[in-house]
Amino acid sequence: MFFNRAIVITALAGGAIALLLAFLYGNAIIGLISAIFFTLSIALWKYGYLIIPAITKATKLVEVRDGYEVPSARDCIVKKNPNGYYASKFMEIKYYESSLDKRDDEKKLMFEVFEKALSSLKYIVKISLLVSAIDLTSHIDELKTRRGSAETKRAKLGKGQENDGARLDREIAMYTRQLDRITSGERPIEVIAYCSTTAFGLTKDEAISKARRQAKEVSTILSGSLSADVTELSDLEMLKCFEWDRFFPTSAEELKDEVF
Repeated sequence: MFFNRAIVITALAGGAIALLLAFLYGNAIIGLISAIFFTLSIALWKYGYLIIPAITKATKLVEVRDGYEVPSARDCIVKKNPNGYYASKFMEIKYYESSLDKRDDEKKLMFEVFEKALSSLKYIVKISLLVSAIDLTSHIDELKTRRGSAETKRAKLGKGQENDGARLDREIAMYTRQLDRITSGERPIEVIAYCSTTAFGLTKDEAISKARRQAKEVSTILSGSLSADVTELSDLEMLKCFEWDRFFPTSAEELKDEVF
């Protein structure tokens, strides 16, 4: 996390210095160009997951890595076998509720709903969890900052935004519960959750189309049963989860750096 932030700060500082020197030496055009390039590099690094898929889709570029193919839309991973094609979709899961905060009857109901939801799935779904211990030094301040930001967003919502309000209410309650547990002496852990589903088709387009439909159904069922936000991943975030299925971060700091 520190390394990635250092890149951003260094790039911003470099652009500012280049612009300042250019004005001091009377060459404003070169300085402006350098500052623009610094800004574009940061935008591409930070928001590449939005920019790159748009470019590759428009140019129909296909990436091939380790025998797997990333289509131009960059929203799934495809592999060919002698009988046809497999396509996999990845989704992020953001939890807002924990069974630790529930009464016994609420826990029982929560697990029953989850089991019924899973039994209604027609496809195989893989749910993965990355669990890491948290350094409490800055975690409390970070939780308070996030809760304050969510409360500010909640206060700005108007009529007709009930869904966003409900989501923010769950988020605020989650941060409050975490702070309460920490102050009571409980040592928290960080959980990063994602899931994936795979479809088979005789052609590449058929496999991709099936995987997209499956992902939408899985997203709907899991978000409802887990009271969580389930978001389809693409580009670098998708590839990151694909890589984590084989090799994952070995330290808490490395994990933070990858999800920053």
